[in-house]
Amino acid sequence: MNQLWKNVSRWSTLCDTLQWPIFKRESWRAVLIGTMLVVASGSSVATADELTDTQMQAVLELEQQRIKAIDRVIGSVIAIYGNDRSGGGSGVIIHPSGIALTNHHVIMGAGVAGWGGISDGKMYKWKLIGTDPGGDVSVIQMEGREEFPWTPLGDSDTVRVGDWALAMGNPFILSEDQSPTVTLGIVSGVNRYQPGAGQNQLEYGNCIQVDSSINPGNSGGPLFNFQGEVIGINGRGSFQDRGRVNVGLGYAISSNQIRNFIPELLATKLVEHATLDANFSKRDGKVVCSDLIAGAPVAKAGLKLGDELLEFEGVDIKTANQFTNLICTVPEGWPVSLKVRDKEGKEKSICVRAFGLPYSKPRARPGRKSDKEKSPEEKAREKQQNAMVELLSAPPGEVRHPDINNNYANLVIGEWQKQHVTDQAKTGAWKLSSTVFDVASGDSKAIGPEALTVYHDGRFLLEIPGDDPQKFAFDGASFFKLDGEKHSLLTAVEAKTNPRLMAAFGIAAPLLKNSFEPLGKPLIDGSDRTDDKVAWRFRIDDADQDPTFVWFEVNREYGQYETAKLLRKIAPNLDSLQESGVLFSDYKMVHGLAIPQTRVLVNGLNEHPNRKIAIDDVTWQENFDSSIFATLPKKKVENDSKTKGPDSQTESAGEDESSESEQPEDAKKEKE
Repeated sequence: MNQLWKNVSRWSTLCDTLQWPIFKRESWRAVLIGTMLVVASGSSVATADELTDTQMQAVLELEQQRIKAIDRVIGSVIAIYGNDRSGGGSGVIIHPSGIALTNHHVIMGAGVAGWGGISDGKMYKWKLIGTDPGGDVSVIQMEGREEFPWTPLGDSDTVRVGDWALAMGNPFILSEDQSPTVTLGIVSGVNRYQPGAGQNQLEYGNCIQVDSSINPGNSGGPLFNFQGEVIGINGRGSFQDRGRVNVGLGYAISSNQIRNFIPELLATKLVEHATLDANFSKRDGKVVCSDLIAGAPVAKAGLKLGDELLEFEGVDIKTANQFTNLICTVPEGWPVSLKVRDKEGKEKSICVRAFGLPYSKPRARPGRKSDKEKSPEEKAREKQQNAMVELLSAPPGEVRHPDINNNYANLVIGEWQKQHVTDQAKTGAWKLSSTVFDVASGDSKAIGPEALTVYHDGRFLLEIPGDDPQKFAFDGASFFKLDGEKHSLLTAVEAKTNPRLMAAFGIAAPLLKNSFEPLGKPLIDGSDRTDDKVAWRFRIDDADQDPTFVWFEVNREYGQYETAKLLRKIAPNLDSLQESGVLFSDYKMVHGLAIPQTRVLVNGLNEHPNRKIAIDDVTWQENFDSSIFATLPKKKVENDSKTKGPDSQTESAGEDESSESEQPEDAKKEKE
């Protein structure tokens, strides 16, 4: 036995020496050690008495790691049933508020609402929020507790063949006490593709293959790693022609694909997957465009038949299937990027928003004519069927329930505020001295200074010196242009199309009680990418339904639930060709407030930089002068510049006094 352990040690040393990546992973080392123990001395099995204390400790540590991982996550697994508590599927809670994931085909059987059991032995009501028939993912909301046990999403891009994989769920409806069944296996393959069920539905791209037992009822349940993270949602097993019995071939939708769709699903949408309206095939060793719909955005952007596809989303493309795999992982409207080479050998980069792959519309089956009164069960089934038909007939990409959407929007914004503001920021003001650079040509040329004072209640004063000096103020509700003693109240359109003003507002917004209320009512608009980061995109409509868009970077830190991490961008529209969008980066905490050290004014979908505002110095002052706010006019513009003339957009400070009900507390005290 001692000789066996010497051999194991030699193998481990050899793997390190040769730098074989597959054997550098702990999971493969464990498999190697376990296998050598089992086959030691012919067919004999090592016993505890034959192991040294060190060897036994290594075995016990691996066992404890597995047990601790199960203990950490088991409370978040759901056994899913319909309203009549029949059927069976699985799910997993990924947010303490009860936001949970399952499969689309699970809710197709269970309905748009039902019951979910977790390991505390209790059943809780759930309702459907959004669904993705193409990728077989749905978001449901668990109800009945202030806080649910939850498990964070992991990074599925780090998953490798041979990693341990824990599958949990409710196979064969065995969970009578609502505790999940746990099966252990390894990752058998990554970046797998499984074709759909027709009509662009249930298509598994870039998915994870496992040999963990996945049986009927496991659908929608989580696939965990040993770090206690969800790396996938189990959705498919190779059951066909095998008597519905698992044969070690299971497939899970990757967590990173799911992360790309969560904002779309929480927006209460029927979600579509992306398409370029173009097909690619392998010819003469190259992946070339073989079909292209005239008028498609990608065609207008320069893609032509016969162009060779070199990169898609930053990934080198070697096969046509690789492209298909990747485009499956992003939703309609995603800003996809390509690099192509034309027949003359010229390379070009293309960035467009993808179209959506349409689904066929379902039809309700007519009930059988009968003189008999329908039973309550039959009526319930008919009601469930009609609800599913209504759901799947909804216009894809549209917000179905604005109020529910707004609740999630406020939840995400509130969590973002907690990360940006601490109790230290309850008093005082921050003075920011910055330099503005012209970066449009690629060089960086200083063009002038900027001074910004941000007050603890969200008000701010912006001063732009120079040949044409400008001064602006925000009183916590409205924006103003200051011109000597006459102050003009800006319309919503004037304010949000001024990039320098929005660059200042982005710093002050987390200090406001309702951060984006001055711009309108926030709704989750969907998933996006900005500054090369996966983002939540919010749409904020003013009273005239004129939008402002705000992007938050998705939080991907270990152990954190899916929410917004940093404010990354503000723009008046999605694909502005004007100098309007503002990117925020390089955040630093200064006396309780996270302040972006760099703000870049960008244009276009590819976010080409025009101006950069770089902070030179930040100071916090407990005592500050904010008397300027007592001189601001109180009246708000009812209509923006599109419907009213310029004379109606301004109010003289001498004609109206500030309304105390609209002023922050500090301003009221100053006036008194």
